[in-house]
Amino acid sequence: MVTEEKKRVRLLYAGDRIVNFRPILLLAAAFGLGILFFWLWGAYALFGNLCFVPAAAAALVLKARKKRRARGLLVFSAVLCAVYTLGALSLFLHLGAFESAPAVEGECTVVGVVEEIGTAGYGDVLTLRDIVLVTEDGSEIEPDMKLTLYAPSSDVQIGMTVYAEADVTTYDVQSYGRINTSALLGGIRYRAESNEVYVAGESGEGVFDAVRGRVREVLFDSLDEETAPIAYAMLLGDSGYMDEDVLQNFRYGGVAHIFAVSGLHIGIVYGLLSALLKKLHVNRWVRLFAAAAVLVFYAGVCGFSPSSVRALVMCLVVSLADAAGCAYDKLNSVSLAALAVLLVNPVYLFSVGFQLSLAAAAGIIVLGGHLSRLLARVRFLPKKLGSALAVCFSAQVCTFPILLDCFGYASVLGLFLNLVFIPVISMVYSALFVTAAASAVLPFAAGVLLFVPGYLLEVAVTPILMLEFKVLLICGFSFAGLAALFYGGLYLCSDKVNLRAAPRAAAVGFLCLLLTAGMLFRNGAFTQGDTLTLHSYYGDNNLLLLRSGEQTFLIATGSPDAAYLERLFLQEGISSLDGVVVLADESETNAALPVVLQYATVRALYVPEGSALDGSFRTVEVVCSDEFPLGNVTACFYGEEILVLCAEGTTTVIAAEGAEFSEPLPHADLLVSDCFDELFFLACTPAEEIYFRKTEGKNSVYAAGSLQIQWNGGIISVTQAR
Repeated sequence: MVTEEKKRVRLLYAGDRIVNFRPILLLAAAFGLGILFFWLWGAYALFGNLCFVPAAAAALVLKARKKRRARGLLVFSAVLCAVYTLGALSLFLHLGAFESAPAVEGECTVVGVVEEIGTAGYGDVLTLRDIVLVTEDGSEIEPDMKLTLYAPSSDVQIGMTVYAEADVTTYDVQSYGRINTSALLGGIRYRAESNEVYVAGESGEGVFDAVRGRVREVLFDSLDEETAPIAYAMLLGDSGYMDEDVLQNFRYGGVAHIFAVSGLHIGIVYGLLSALLKKLHVNRWVRLFAAAAVLVFYAGVCGFSPSSVRALVMCLVVSLADAAGCAYDKLNSVSLAALAVLLVNPVYLFSVGFQLSLAAAAGIIVLGGHLSRLLARVRFLPKKLGSALAVCFSAQVCTFPILLDCFGYASVLGLFLNLVFIPVISMVYSALFVTAAASAVLPFAAGVLLFVPGYLLEVAVTPILMLEFKVLLICGFSFAGLAALFYGGLYLCSDKVNLRAAPRAAAVGFLCLLLTAGMLFRNGAFTQGDTLTLHSYYGDNNLLLLRSGEQTFLIATGSPDAAYLERLFLQEGISSLDGVVVLADESETNAALPVVLQYATVRALYVPEGSALDGSFRTVEVVCSDEFPLGNVTACFYGEEILVLCAEGTTTVIAAEGAEFSEPLPHADLLVSDCFDELFFLACTPAEEIYFRKTEGKNSVYAAGSLQIQWNGGIISVTQAR
């Protein structure tokens, strides 16, 4: 006889199937696929509902053969179709709301309230809300959106009303081949740069802003200048005040997730609250709602980041199931968490933080328990150590493809550091959270309250700050869509699929062969002839990589941003360059080369004949010549800011922004430039054009993402780079 408890469990899943039925998992997957396919194919994604028809028909045939009723299956299929459609429509509505704010370009007077403050190498990054834009013709625009203002460092504080004369541009839904996730999630429609920011007055703060400001104040007043930004980032997930080199070392070590308020942080806070309320003998339901209220408030102070929302929902699902005495399935719970986050904003699907958070949680659930049981069979391995190893490895292996695709690298030492560092930092975080909360209420006692946690934090992070982890990185390739095969293989290896050893091994082996072949095809160098790859991002980050034979050259149209250059080199697996060309004046070239040398060795720097840079660098040969070879390609300077490449009987002209020329330019088979210039266009009369910035009606890196140019037999072909 089936007990009432077993009946309840079978509503969620049944253990006698090859893949157990988990309705919430399927609903979350349908909603996510609706979002993804709408982004890829627009309204055509709605035809994806037709895919449910053959799946439902096949299931009905199986039901008929087993003589079971099919009404429930048909209803659930209809629900899946509805949820899939809802996912597609939700993204449509969010994108439409973002694009409904008017586009603004050019010089404007910007007025707004400071909501967030970050730092960059050259100054502050201010996020402004309640903005007013006054254009040059006097028109006032008050969009219900935010603006990111890049300006020199100042004494501006959160809550102040500021104004500035700034060059304003508008963020699009897609830029440089990717969905503009950070702008869409933050409601940031505009980007502006200014040389000075003025304070117009104070403005009222929201509760969350006020608490965040108070926490920041007590931390920065009570801790030293190196420890305070780390403590603030750990508590509130805002790493904007951290030194970029320090933050990068945490990333290289694979432990930067401590700065994203997620399951680790929410779990610790929930554990502290539960322990306290249990000591006070509080009713379990009162305990649940009290903990939920505190966690929701904490997530609000952290800006409701996707990682905090995901962790919050999962924690509350577990707590609710425990309080109700219900059977609990972890895979369904993480699916519910993902669905809840996507219902709030479907753009979270494209957020790297959300993807990493979800992948880590799902990996621990799907693989962690199974690996832990396998390691328990190993003699002399303590059970707790085996369980910790299983959890760390599961999270690392499932985030591996995402890290490679989004950041260009993954840490070799991540498993070891997470195993040793995270338990230590968890204890430090617990003490820091309690004392920071008390300090926010009693700011006069902050120095005493935070002294011990601050010292412990300083000791805990010292090894991360002192050691160099960059030498132990996996980089130079990416998964892209092949990640589906990778995750499919991991899922088949888990105990979530009830297959015998032989068919399981055959299925996993087949997926491994497909993945290997796909990775070789995607990342292998099978192109013939010389190639030029165009990469760009906001600012002076127009970079071209020329590969000719076994040689690699870098062409830059200005001084590149160090962080972007490092990421590009990691993604492309570049540690040395045979030559560098900077299309800029001597001072900018002199400043650009040291940035490149931070991340790669350089054999030669090519400058125009007569340049004063000859002999300026000890480790790099400076070649002063108007015409020189770059591998099999002949290059020729036309002034400081124009380079002409002759390859396979074709002519490619590369020009920096505002390039000037005194001699006639050759006819160009291809023109590569920052933006369209009519005089320059007429001077070289190109057959084809590629621009780095957004240019209506023209091929651009801004719209398509990185592009690859190949010369072969006098023919120029342009394709998207991997």
